[in-house]
Amino acid sequence: MPELPEVEIVIRNLREILQPPFQIRGWRFFRKDLRFKIPQKELLQLTQQKILGLTRRAKYILFELETHFLISHLGMTGSWRVEFVDWVVHKHDHLAFQFNPNEVLVYEDARRFGFIEVCAKADFVERFSSVGIEPLEAQSDFAKLTQKMKKLQAPIKNALMNQNMIVGVGNIYASEILFRAQVLPLKKCSKVTRASYIEIWKWTKIILEQAISKGGSTIENYKNSFGESGNFQNEFQVYGRDGKACFVCGSKIKSKNLAGRNTFWCATCQK
Repeated sequence: MPELPEVEIVIRNLREILQPPFQIRGWRFFRKDLRFKIPQKELLQLTQQKILGLTRRAKYILFELETHFLISHLGMTGSWRVEFVDWVVHKHDHLAFQFNPNEVLVYEDARRFGFIEVCAKADFVERFSSVGIEPLEAQSDFAKLTQKMKKLQAPIKNALMNQNMIVGVGNIYASEILFRAQVLPLKKCSKVTRASYIEIWKWTKIILEQAISKGGSTIENYKNSFGESGNFQNEFQVYGRDGKACFVCGSKIKSKNLAGRNTFWCATCQK
């Protein structure tokens, strides 16, 4: 958390707030590292460059500059917000850059699992060469992805969360997608039928798009760049509902720790 919908929402918020293109006027740093060392020297060299646009690749926020990309991963609790230049610095504010005479964009991260990196445009393709397909792009080749998945012996839920296969689907949405597709999350990829894969890819798109339209999911502390919580958690069919009745058949929702993550399913609906 956050997953693809939440990152996409943050990007849309930032586009609305910042309205590229705009210039980076200066930086402030309040610590040396997050998950990794903050590349202060490289960031300072970007001062005076224009940010031309904001996009997403997988769960990464991409600030496109004239010569580089500034790449931001939010980790578990990261967020970007706008403040006036004389704001009272919060406990977990770690860095900020000024984008007009009166305002700064601040990165806050309580658990510090997020990170910032700088990538030259010439190196961008190689930087993301191992990253999987984008589930919401029309040109993504799901037939090829199905062929790859069919060769795996891993549980289908683990593969659905594998960012080298398909990006942006984390624990929450994997459980919800597999429930809608009526596929048991513990089932081996090689045993999932091609018809079921078609259902999985269909529901992947539907669930992610619905989550975006609902403002994402707020489980613990996710908020968008306007400080608003998401609402898609109110639509969950299985996630976090272990022991409760399935909305479809009435059976109790089951849960199990799978590869270190809580997994939820209905044993009746997901045979």
